[in-house]
Amino acid sequence: MKKILYIIITFISISCNQKSDPELEWMKNGTLHKKTITDWKIASDENKLATCADFMANLKKTDHQKYMSLKEMKYDAINLKTCIDEGTRNNNYADNMKIAEVAVLCYIFMKSE
Repeated sequence: MKKILYIIITFISISCNQKSDPELEWMKNGTLHKKTITDWKIASDENKLATCADFMANLKKTDHQKYMSLKEMKYDAINLKTCIDEGTRNNNYADNMKIAEVAVLCYIFMKSE
């Protein structure tokens, strides 16, 4: 019984002391996938970037491609975020559009450059 208790305590201790990888933090907790541009406009930059990371990973996968590095993915996510921000800033016409729709348009635009 003491061995089992020791193993459980050790496991809990190790689990609680694990730190998250700072290189991956920028891509966590994106919550805007099914939201509208109105939601985008009031969201934090961190949430926008994390959502764009998810979009880019899925869009690349759809194109039968994959990222070779996190640096490459972050570069594309930043560009996607910038495209959505600039394309919807000071414009109310897109407020009711889904962010995912605008992301796809930006992705197509980014691929054509």
